[in-house]
Amino acid sequence: MGSGTWQPARRSPPRRRRPSSQEPARAPYPAHWEADIALRDGSAAHLRPILPSDAEALQRFHERQSEQSRYLRFFAPMPRLSTKDLERFTVVDHRDRVAFVVLVGTEIIAVGRYDRIGPDEAEVAFNVSDSRQGTGLGSVLLEHLAAAARERGIGTFTAEVLPQNTKMFHVFSEAGFDVSRAYDDGVVQVSFRIDPTARSLAVMAEREHRAESQAMERLLHPSSVLLVGVSTRADSPGGRFLTALEASGFDGGIHVVARDAFEIRGHPAHARIADVPGPVDLAVIALRPEACLDAIEECAAIGVRSVVIPTEGFSDTTDGRRLQRELVARARRHGMRLLGPGSFGFLRTGKDPLSVSLSPALPAAGRVALAGQSSALTAMLLAGVDARGVGLHEFVGVGNRADVSLNDCLQHWEDDDRIDVIGLALESMGNPRKFSRIARRLTRRTPLIVLRPPSPGSVLPPGHDVRRSTLPRRALDQVLEAAGVVQTGSVEHLMDVVDALGRQGLPHGTRVGLLSNTPALGAALRGAADESGMHVVADNRSVPLAADQRLVQRAFTSMAALGHVDVVIAGVLDPLTGDSVEVIRQMSLVARHSEVVLLVCLITSQDRFEKVRRAVRADASLPPVHATPSHAVRAATGMLAALRRPAVGEADPAVRDDVDRAGARALVERLVPQRGAGPVPLDAEDVSSLLAAYGIPVLRSIRVADAQEAVSAAEELGYPVALKSTDPVLRHRADLGGVRLGLADDAQLRRAHEEMRRELSFSSAPLEVQSMAAAGVPVVVRSTEDPSLGPVVSLSLAGDATDLLDDIAYAIPPLSEQAASALVDAPATAVKLRGVRGLPPADRAALADIVVRVGLLAEDLPEVAQLELYPVVVAHSGAAVVGARVDLARAPNRTDGARRVLGTVGDWMDDDSTSR
Repeated sequence: MGSGTWQPARRSPPRRRRPSSQEPARAPYPAHWEADIALRDGSAAHLRPILPSDAEALQRFHERQSEQSRYLRFFAPMPRLSTKDLERFTVVDHRDRVAFVVLVGTEIIAVGRYDRIGPDEAEVAFNVSDSRQGTGLGSVLLEHLAAAARERGIGTFTAEVLPQNTKMFHVFSEAGFDVSRAYDDGVVQVSFRIDPTARSLAVMAEREHRAESQAMERLLHPSSVLLVGVSTRADSPGGRFLTALEASGFDGGIHVVARDAFEIRGHPAHARIADVPGPVDLAVIALRPEACLDAIEECAAIGVRSVVIPTEGFSDTTDGRRLQRELVARARRHGMRLLGPGSFGFLRTGKDPLSVSLSPALPAAGRVALAGQSSALTAMLLAGVDARGVGLHEFVGVGNRADVSLNDCLQHWEDDDRIDVIGLALESMGNPRKFSRIARRLTRRTPLIVLRPPSPGSVLPPGHDVRRSTLPRRALDQVLEAAGVVQTGSVEHLMDVVDALGRQGLPHGTRVGLLSNTPALGAALRGAADESGMHVVADNRSVPLAADQRLVQRAFTSMAALGHVDVVIAGVLDPLTGDSVEVIRQMSLVARHSEVVLLVCLITSQDRFEKVRRAVRADASLPPVHATPSHAVRAATGMLAALRRPAVGEADPAVRDDVDRAGARALVERLVPQRGAGPVPLDAEDVSSLLAAYGIPVLRSIRVADAQEAVSAAEELGYPVALKSTDPVLRHRADLGGVRLGLADDAQLRRAHEEMRRELSFSSAPLEVQSMAAAGVPVVVRSTEDPSLGPVVSLSLAGDATDLLDDIAYAIPPLSEQAASALVDAPATAVKLRGVRGLPPADRAALADIVVRVGLLAEDLPEVAQLELYPVVVAHSGAAVVGARVDLARAPNRTDGARRVLGTVGDWMDDDSTSR
């Protein structure tokens, strides 16, 4: 079809639109719809709702299109848009008529819109620049329009497409929606529901992966580099980058901008960025923070595609955050991606070595990828690499990760078959939900080891502009663990595990053998192994301590050769004679042939230990050697954790066919507070209606004013009943006198009512009568809309002890059947659900079903700020929700929803902000 375009055509105004006199007032500008987006070619662009001021830019966009593209859009050549058309296209109400423009710089490169044609239906149309065909703009626009439409109560998109417009058919069919087609009067009528499906979310994730991986490829593989801010001082940041670039053997173009020299180390120096002959792939801007903003604009003018900023001056002050946000906005507005600020740079070894970093030297080549954030922690990682001789393939220091983040690094490394293990140092997470989603996929083939340094409360490093979680730290720990991430607590711990995996790979199984040449050392190894939960199948402490260290070697051969162990931790007390390096070398040879992982704890003098470490550092075939039993066991534990990654993340999300999403959505939209209002609690009737829409019935209760009303309520509900206070502090507390259970007749109910009124005279809350649940284990199920993690489901057994001991399990929906069952079993106190001390086991499957349904509700309805089912009584057969509470708030701008976005200024805005 020639150059073509990807938009459906429309010959007439939208059908069945309500008359203008019935149109609602124009909605406020929806700033939360703005987003920076990644395109398939690795570049960035900015998407936002259209404005009347875009008329001139829209006309320029239209005139640049080919005649064929204009015909496919309007069924007529239309060389120019009329004044009336421009007004119709740019003046929208952000409700029934919504339009987005995609910009690079000030120029529009794509337009998408929908027009409501019925209560639940809208007609959609796109127009993509001829020069931007194939960059994924059509699919991105469809995702963002669908998300906006769902927010406005629209569930179906329709379009009129010319039969020859095959690219547009592909956009719809490949988006993962179930598309129906009908041919009528020379055009194809397309219709599809826009509710997210498992397939549409998978398609979105795959496209996101390709785009972000390509962006990293462009950044990390430049053919020309511009260094801005180089001085004649070799120790200046710009000078250090130049030294690293030259030392790595980079054979591409090097351009230098410096104000104090005409030539630096043989490179002609330009006074201004504008004087540099473009295009340039990568620019390193080593200037003061304020100067970086202008430098970004100048780099864009000469065609720079990616930027590294090592400058540290972007702190956590208000001005620093403003400057950093503006820096990112300017870079993305011009299609560039930015590494930093505060970035240590990046480096790569192997056939095509490159160092655009502050590192003094290239590490040894290998199959490990590492990334860190702050320069201090990054330098510590590289020092650990050097100390152990870790073979590195690639390293990235993301700094403040204002644009390029660790998520982008994972996207890039996921499909790289030159990488066997990935290590990350995490000081903050901008989008932990997305991180865990990527990690679940990545850890199926590549171990992912993460350092999360201990930090008091929610303290963040300077410059890390992220949403702060309201949940305890262990919530994210559990989410990462469920994604298969191996977590470590220090740089040394991280590097020990990464080094062990990088040298020997994953063990073939979890069977552990312990070997030692003194009983005391063997006992220390066994104690550390038992504490870590290892499956020890062999423990040989009978090797004699002798001058001939080959006795240890022979004992190891006997243990490894039988095929009964997968990992051996050898503790060796050095007799200070012989060659320890040669003994370890021979043991390593046996380990490789026996397919056994070997770790060594060597107790010796400082000089002899350093000799061994130097040998290990120089020879990647040797196993890791540790100075203490605990460190050797810790490294082995990390290897085994990577092997045992949970499989629950691989299962498809659970579905429930009886869920009434439309009814729940209508109820929430009717009750959600207006813009700017805080969370508001729903009354009992609305809570029951909302939960019923998701198949979660709540035991019926009736409020009563006196004893006679209580008796009447009990007769209506049927005995036995419970009598409860409605005071939020007392309603579930039998120990505080707020609950009477198992009342079997009128007399017991009257007596209980009299006692409670007397004992609870300090509370004015009315009482209520409720049907009794079958005897069982009381459990609490909650969902929380967290600013950082998004919807989070938690589960614990009811009671003060559980809360005080923080025995609560967390998970991120959507949940698979396996994930829901795992959450039910996760708390330590969940052993009560399996039946203990003669009690029958509880119906954990019924509880898991409730967990799945709560997860579906939390995922579908971001307006549900808090949901609490307290208690859920899990009986031997079935589970009953006795009490429930729901708080609604205005829907947040989720960091990882059903549309692809880069971390943007829109994410950083206060949720009540309407400014642009």
